[in-house]
Amino acid sequence: IASVLTGLAGITFQGMQAEHILSRYVVLSFAFIGGASIGCTVGVVTGLILGLANIGNLYQMSLLAFSGLLGGLLKEGKKAGAAIGLIVGSLLISLYGEGSAGLMTTLYESLIAVALFLLTPQSVTSKVAKYIPGTVEHVQEQQQYARKVRDVTAKKVDQFSNVFHALSESFATFYESIPEEKKQEEDVDLFLSTITERSCQTCYKKNKCWVQNFDTTYELMKQVMHESDEKTYEHNRKLKKKFSQHCSKSKHVEELIEEEIAYYKANQTLKKKVQDSRRLVAEQLMGVSQVMEDFSREIKREREQHFIQEEQMIEALQNFGIEIQQVEIYSLEQGNVDIEMRIPYCQGHGECEKIIAPMLSDILEEQVLVKAEQCAEHPTGYCHVVFGSAKSYRVSTGVAHAAKGGGLVSGDSYSMMELGAGKYAAAISDGMGNGARAHFESNETIKLLEKILASGIDEKVAIKTINSILSLRTTDEVYSTLDLSIIDLQDASCKFLKIGSTPSFIKRGDQVMKVQASNLPIGIIDEFEVEVVSEQMKAGDLLIMMSDGIFEGPKHIENHDLWVKRKMKSFKTENPQEIADLLMEEVIRTRAGQIDDDMTVVVIRIDHNTPKWASIPTGTFYLQKQEIS
Repeated sequence: IASVLTGLAGITFQGMQAEHILSRYVVLSFAFIGGASIGCTVGVVTGLILGLANIGNLYQMSLLAFSGLLGGLLKEGKKAGAAIGLIVGSLLISLYGEGSAGLMTTLYESLIAVALFLLTPQSVTSKVAKYIPGTVEHVQEQQQYARKVRDVTAKKVDQFSNVFHALSESFATFYESIPEEKKQEEDVDLFLSTITERSCQTCYKKNKCWVQNFDTTYELMKQVMHESDEKTYEHNRKLKKKFSQHCSKSKHVEELIEEEIAYYKANQTLKKKVQDSRRLVAEQLMGVSQVMEDFSREIKREREQHFIQEEQMIEALQNFGIEIQQVEIYSLEQGNVDIEMRIPYCQGHGECEKIIAPMLSDILEEQVLVKAEQCAEHPTGYCHVVFGSAKSYRVSTGVAHAAKGGGLVSGDSYSMMELGAGKYAAAISDGMGNGARAHFESNETIKLLEKILASGIDEKVAIKTINSILSLRTTDEVYSTLDLSIIDLQDASCKFLKIGSTPSFIKRGDQVMKVQASNLPIGIIDEFEVEVVSEQMKAGDLLIMMSDGIFEGPKHIENHDLWVKRKMKSFKTENPQEIADLLMEEVIRTRAGQIDDDMTVVVIRIDHNTPKWASIPTGTFYLQKQEIS
């Protein structure tokens, strides 16, 4: 724009120059749109280029820069404030530069520029503002673009979710669409057609058997087939005599039926495997569909309209002398608070964790803590902080682990991890036998479980998926047990999925309760239903999970349940690690110091989540939680 203005040099009217008027108009417009920094920058650049075109205009650089600075500083006074800033700035610099001689000319030039500025429509300045960083319009444009990208991404994820859901339904309904009785009839018809093709097709009595006496022949061969399948045909003399009287090639047909039954059974087994595989794939696809649906819902998370609550929160924090740049409330739901703030750089004093979070805890009447914090890179910047609801419960853990004979490689593997949505999981897997192969099996089970659970797939689908992978991966008779506990840290409820594993125990004061389920180990059969046991735990409870090396380890003990319960009651400590060590030591003592099997014990203690910092009361402040439509 400044380069274009140089083309107006020499155009004058009664001493007023066109480039001076338009350059001040340009500077005033940008100062009003972008503030003091933009106005001053535009003034310097425009004045410099005009000075290069005409050395007599070099002082215009100072005039335009100072005018842009004052106009930007007074932009809060709308167009009138910015116009006054331009007039004052141009008069002051003109007075010091040219003296009083050209003062009136400068004033008239500035007034014409102001008139052009006041006549400029709001729509024009708004369009220009979209391209200047830092303006409200530019921020809104960026947010709109980000929202558009988010919506497109969410739509794509939704489409993929629908595709997986449709594939899942297609696999699930493939066999369900055909009734079981009809499928059996079709299989029998196919079986008998194969027999007749190899025997009756060249028989001289074909017409008599299959045309004149179709029903009788069909029923007789069907009975022979079923009796042969159940290995009772040889003892059924009545049926044999009847069939030999009806069929001239009865011996040949009987041999063909015996031979074909083996292929028939193999075919049925193959169909069953395919059906089970389809059902498993359907469940896995449905699990993936649900994960993608949840991901889409998270992408489409929109900031809820909490204008009043944001103002009240800023007011409450500012009354305590805390400067808050911006507050964005995503959710005020109990147990699911989600608030983001921009605060000035605090030089690493932990103001968010020590002051703001405790104040929000008092305001929202629930424990709030810092979920994520991104500190400013320089002292004049702002930190971005995310506050969220704290978990109602916390866990402390202890583990004791030993390999058979004191070796280095154990057939047991274990894992403890935090899942999303405030859940904590602990798992023990025991591979069949001991040594490297058992360790490989149990370790693979645990690694698969960690990855699948971390993706958000339901635990039942996760178990079935692992079972399918391990059962299809090898033809060896190798399997592993799995003991999985998932604790909800919001309400202390616990799910137990025990796949061929030993019982777990819950110690509550002097009471010890056993938790068990009847599921076969992973990898033995292709299809099984997972039995889930649920228990409601309380603060102070101890959860003890163990492999069979611990549970069945004590020598000369008939009732292992009573032995474990008695030992748990005798322990005076409540420390999870000490309990795990003591329990393993007791088992080894009963074996005269020998470790006859891989041993693993995991102890988890559940307690109320006590806040690190006490809440700071905010006086008579009450936050309105109702939705503002």
